[in-house]
Amino acid sequence: MNLYPAIDLKDGNCIRLTKGKLEKITFYNPNPLDQAKEFIKLGAKWVHMVDIDGAFKGENCNHEIFIKIKKKLKCYLQVGGGIRNEKTVAYLIDNDIDRIVLGTVAVTSPKLVKKLSAKFPGKIAIGLDAKKGFVTTEGWSKTKKITVTELAKKYEDIGISHIIFTDIDKDGVLEGVSCDQLQDLLESTNINVIASGGVSSLEDIKKLKKISINNQNLVGVIVGKAIYENKIKVDQAVNFLK
Repeated sequence: MNLYPAIDLKDGNCIRLTKGKLEKITFYNPNPLDQAKEFIKLGAKWVHMVDIDGAFKGENCNHEIFIKIKKKLKCYLQVGGGIRNEKTVAYLIDNDIDRIVLGTVAVTSPKLVKKLSAKFPGKIAIGLDAKKGFVTTEGWSKTKKITVTELAKKYEDIGISHIIFTDIDKDGVLEGVSCDQLQDLLESTNINVIASGGVSSLEDIKKLKKISINNQNLVGVIVGKAIYENKIKVDQAVNFLK
């Protein structure tokens, strides 16, 4: 399993939301390049970055920061947030971004996701963000009448590289991972899954590692607030997951 330390961007700053709500925002490092550099120094191979402004506005707001970090640091970048058309995906991949996470369009435009997966093999992931088991879109502001497992099954043979699964009710509250929902997803699909939301300690990392023994498509975990609040040390988590 890989550790994906997270950098969420709003107005160019590293921030964290609680349960995806803009009114519950905490600002951390004002320099995302320095933050990413620290993650890499501590042994992380991947960094997970989200354009929070873009997710809510449906437009590109912080992509130049993605590109700057990719050019300056030796790391793999997984990025998402408001990426909803082929032109944007192509632009990011042309600038060496390693993996693109599509959220809203995974629900609204499956044909586009299929096209992009064929055009950019191995580069396209979908973000399945769940609220009470149902998929949300547009910065988690709208809930759709389709479950996470139902949507995952629709993408089984399309060619996406990964699913990033987030339980919104767990995100940013440091209350532990939704192991039951995650287990259901893992058993319903053969696609590689990266868990996100609620990781609060190394014990949560250990639980996920244990789940991955019998579910080899669990290949990573995204950690945000627990790192910023010094509840998880990046180097310790990276070494454990090895």
